[in-house]
Amino acid sequence: MAKTVTVQPRYEFPQANHSPNQKLLKCNKKNDFPEDLFGKLPDEILVSIVSLVTLKEAARTSVLSRRWRYLWTFTTGSLDFDDSLLLWLMEYRKVIKSYSEESDRFVRWVNEVLKLHQGLTIDEFKVCFSVNEKRFKLDIENWIRFSLRKKVKRLVLDLAHTRESISIIRQYTLTDQFLRSYCLDSLTTLCLNSVQVTGEVLEYVLSNCPFLEVLRVQASESLVNLKPSGPLLKLKHLEIIHCFKLENFEISALNLVSFKYYGHVARILLGDVPNIVEASYSRAYACSLVTNCSQIPSYLFQVETLSLDLSLRLFKDTPRFPIFRNLRQLTLTLVASGVEPLLCCTSVLEASPFLHRFVVKLTYIDGPAGELKVLKVEHPHQFLSVFALRGFLGCTIDMELALYILSNAVSLQNIIIDTRDPYAEDMFWDERDPRLKEWGTARARELATRVPPWVELILL
Repeated sequence: MAKTVTVQPRYEFPQANHSPNQKLLKCNKKNDFPEDLFGKLPDEILVSIVSLVTLKEAARTSVLSRRWRYLWTFTTGSLDFDDSLLLWLMEYRKVIKSYSEESDRFVRWVNEVLKLHQGLTIDEFKVCFSVNEKRFKLDIENWIRFSLRKKVKRLVLDLAHTRESISIIRQYTLTDQFLRSYCLDSLTTLCLNSVQVTGEVLEYVLSNCPFLEVLRVQASESLVNLKPSGPLLKLKHLEIIHCFKLENFEISALNLVSFKYYGHVARILLGDVPNIVEASYSRAYACSLVTNCSQIPSYLFQVETLSLDLSLRLFKDTPRFPIFRNLRQLTLTLVASGVEPLLCCTSVLEASPFLHRFVVKLTYIDGPAGELKVLKVEHPHQFLSVFALRGFLGCTIDMELALYILSNAVSLQNIIIDTRDPYAEDMFWDERDPRLKEWGTARARELATRVPPWVELILL
């Protein structure tokens, strides 16, 4: 019987670190009291140390002594204003009345810190909270203005709303007229979530940010067309997420490494991308690639890591994939119904002869546990060493899929069975019914009796 490891996921707040002085306190031999070695360092060194920790940790150093009181305001590191966990808690507890109060508190917090900050530059400016443009447009623009004047390298505006506040939130609109007043050449990363931005604005950003390496745009209904005028020489990571009005997208990026697109079917043209190794597609666009494999873009045959979310639909016929000889890691999200997940997985595994890691996420599992059938293939999967099955409940569908891998992956080393919601990794907590998890865990332990001794079974 295989070795079984049960891992209990932990959802907890990080504990505050001890003050940095504690590690540099040394006992004085004569008086037998701690000697402050930090006190001998010049302010420039102390500021560089404070700049290595988070904003909240840096602010805590102000209580150490009078000298430390304002040192944190000179930080050149990250100004990270992230209260996204609070938003999740408000939504989870259905707290609507407190939204206005919390947004007021959040905006005051950001504004006070910016008033106190005295550093000449910052590496990162990050805001993660649901902020209404109608009430806080001037504040948002002051935040952007502040970060650009400080020569920010990484700018993250995540103004996403919760489902509970969507009716009262109006998204902030970023314009090129506003950006033209500032120099953008320090930016290496730009992430915009729930910020309305047009293709013209993004084209202006791309043409005026010569060192931009990361661009992420999410939940912008203003984005319809995007076609930069020239090749993007520095861009390495590009993500277009849930921009459902997008119709046409064309770029050429010689150093692009990863591309992610979640959205409707659109005209997506990646020109010269010889270095791309990772791609991720979701929902309608991902399904369109699978249903019409002849339209799969040529650059996908060179990627090593691929993710396809096919949970939007059921396929009448088993997809026939072309051969992906470079593919090493694959993630599939499937609707668990009938024999479709198993047939889809067998098809894609046959098309990926050198696959090492395979992750399957099953959504909407239905049907009771029944008689199990183990499908054997003519040519076993020689290189598959890690298989993860997320959303496991122990029904016939997922049990047969696990048994298929155990029977046909001759080099398997680890099999991971995760009874949590298949999207639990992207959330702060697991929303699945505990009773379903208990049933899934019990069935996973039954599966353990059929795992060979050289394979490690990990239960989550």
